[in-house]
Amino acid sequence: MDKIQKFLALVTKKQRQVLLKAFEDIRSGAISRYDVKPLKGYKGFFRLRKGKIRVVFAKTEQGGNIIINLAYRKD
Repeated sequence: MDKIQKFLALVTKKQRQVLLKAFEDIRSGAISRYDVKPLKGYKGFFRLRKGKIRVVFAKTEQGGNIIINLAYRKD
């Protein structure tokens, strides 16, 4: 089990549903309605905040996005 799956197992069912919807939007590129900003010092990496949770993702050369990390903002 990778880090993302472990984290999803720890959150509530409602949070999991919201995050899975956000994952779909990240992969499809429909991220305009989220709080997305580029990570400082990391070219091509972005963060999406959803409540207390931060999703780090990178843009791929094919035009899609890949999820790198998922954690609470305090971590």
